[in-house]
Amino acid sequence: VMQHEVFFGKIKFKIVDLAFIGCLFAFAFMVRWKLMPIESADYWGFLEDWMKQIRDGGGFRSLGWQISNYSSPYMYLMCMVSYLTNNDLYGLKLVSVFFDYLASIAVFLIIYQITGRVRKSIMGMAILLLSPTVILDSAYWCQCDIIYTTFILFAIYYLFKNNSRGCLILVGISFAFKLQALFIVPFLIILWLKKKTIKLRDFVWIPIIYVVSALPAWLFGRDFKELMTIYFDQAGTYPWGTLEYPNIYALLGEAMPDMRHATELSGAGTFMTIIILGCIAYYFYAKDIKLTDELLITLALFTVALIVYSLPHMHDRYGFLIDLLAIIYGTLNVKKMPVACGFMLVSVLSFMPYLIAVHIVLIQYVAIGLLGLIVYVGYDLYHQIVRNSL
Repeated sequence: VMQHEVFFGKIKFKIVDLAFIGCLFAFAFMVRWKLMPIESADYWGFLEDWMKQIRDGGGFRSLGWQISNYSSPYMYLMCMVSYLTNNDLYGLKLVSVFFDYLASIAVFLIIYQITGRVRKSIMGMAILLLSPTVILDSAYWCQCDIIYTTFILFAIYYLFKNNSRGCLILVGISFAFKLQALFIVPFLIILWLKKKTIKLRDFVWIPIIYVVSALPAWLFGRDFKELMTIYFDQAGTYPWGTLEYPNIYALLGEAMPDMRHATELSGAGTFMTIIILGCIAYYFYAKDIKLTDELLITLALFTVALIVYSLPHMHDRYGFLIDLLAIIYGTLNVKKMPVACGFMLVSVLSFMPYLIAVHIVLIQYVAIGLLGLIVYVGYDLYHQIVRNSL
C-alpha cells in the first residue's frame, strides 16, 4: 500500500510520501501549539492593545483611523481575527502558522520545479516547518514575517515557471504587507538586465497592488496620503544603525542604544549598499553566463544577505527572508546545508536579546560570523559563474 502511486497534478507521490507529509504537518503543528500561550513583549506591548482598539472600534469599521504602524493588509487580517475568535493571542499566531504551511508548500514547489525530485522537495518543506527561525517568529513571538516572505517564495516559484507577471504581482502583494519585500527587487533587476524572464513593464504591479491594497481602508475613512506614506513613517521611526541585527553597524558601534554617528554612517551605508549592488549588476550584465536554477537561488541569497548586512536600521527579524532562501540553497545541495544552519543560528542569536533579554553571544561576534557566511555564499556564487560561463 505504501508504494502505491498517486498523482497531484503532474507530481507523482507514493503513499509513504503523503503519510510522511501528514505526520510532518501534524507534529509541526503540535510544536507550535505548545508555544501558543507564550506572550512576547511585542504582543502585550503592541498587538494586544491594537486588537482591543479594533474590537472597540467595531472590527472593520476601525480601519477608518490609524491604530498601528502596520500596512493595511495585515490590519485586515487583524480585523478578521476579531470576528473569528475572542482569544487574540491564539488568533494572531494561527494566522502566521497558516502561512508557515503555505511557505513550506512554496519551498516544495520551488525545489520540485528545479530538481523534479519529490523526496528532496519534501525534505525542503520539512526543514522550513522545523526551522527554529520560523517556529520562533510565528508561534513564539507572534510576529508576521512569514506572511510577506511566503509571497516572495511563490514569486520565486513563478520566476522558475518563466512567468514574469505572476512573479511581480506576488512581489507586489508581499510589498503591500511589508516594506522588506523590496530586498528581493535588486535580484529581479539583475534578471531583467540579463533578459531572464523578468520584464520591465511588470514592475509596475508593485505600486499598483500597494495602492489597491490600501483602498478598503481608505473607503472606511482613513486618510489616503497617510496610507501611501506609512512606510516612510516606519523608516524614520528608529534612528540607530541596527536594532539588534548583526550587520556592519554592529561592528561600527551603532547598535541600539548607542548612537555615535548614526546619521552620518546611515547615509554613507545606504549609498555604499547601492554601489555594491550596482557592481554586482554590472558584473552580471557584462558577463556571458548560463543562468542555471541553482545559480539563481545562490544569487538571490547573496544579494538579499548583502542588503540586510549593509543597509542601516535593520531590525533583528529582517534576516528572515535570508533564512528561507538559505533553506532552499542547502536543500538543493546537501553539502551546503551547514551554511543554511549557520544563517538560522545567526537569526536565533539575534532574536534572543528581545525574547529573553540576554545576549548569548556579543552582537559583534555574530556580525563577524554572518560576514563569513556571506563571503562563503559569494565565493560559491563566483565558482558557479565560472562553471557556467559561455
